[in-house]
Amino acid sequence: MTIGDGDIVEIEFTARTKQSGVLIDTTKEDVAEEEEVNTEGQKWGPRKIVIGENHTFKAVEDSIREKKVGDGETIQIPTADAFGEYDSEWVKTVSSDKIPKDDRYPGARTTIDNHQVQIETIVGKRARVNFNHPLAGEDIEYEYTIVKIVEDPTERAKSLIEIYVGVELEVQIEEDKGHGKTLVVESDPMLSFNQNWLFTKNQIANMLIEKIDVERVIIKETFEKIVAVEEE
Repeated sequence: MTIGDGDIVEIEFTARTKQSGVLIDTTKEDVAEEEEVNTEGQKWGPRKIVIGENHTFKAVEDSIREKKVGDGETIQIPTADAFGEYDSEWVKTVSSDKIPKDDRYPGARTTIDNHQVQIETIVGKRARVNFNHPLAGEDIEYEYTIVKIVEDPTERAKSLIEIYVGVELEVQIEEDKGHGKTLVVESDPMLSFNQNWLFTKNQIANMLIEKIDVERVIIKETFEKIVAVEEE
């Protein structure tokens, strides 16, 4: 089976800057450890993406199309197709009042006006701030291997929820004489605090109906009684 748009695939990959070989991202713990990256608490192993949904660089998606499980490639991604050219006009002087107090030092990465920025210098009430992406101006070398195509409808549903919400939930597909195929999603009480889930739950349900080919989606939320622990 060759891969096309809409397919969910699992890939192992390592991405580095082409010029200096600096590690950008990897699914491999041993590679991260070799680069002395802090691996504590990180999740390793193949990463799921949906082809055609811009979950990775376009050049990577284009390379994966028409390939099969076990195939792989090392591709070069030019600056323009990676994180863009470095633009000196995006280095600006702003009031230091815009910078959180804990981030008022050279080299700090913070957020200003909903942009991720790096503080270059700060003198008195003025700060020189770089609005460019940290990897702007860099060509990227991206090595990948296709590990799996997710074909089972239940696995596809779980994968899509994991990709778009960032959590793994239990799901099952049931046959209902009155409603046809129904996808039942067991929600997690902790998702009550997940803003992404709260604001996009309806969109995600509609996406699952379309991509899993079911007639409806039921999201089950279970809340258990909290029992106070008596102190001895």
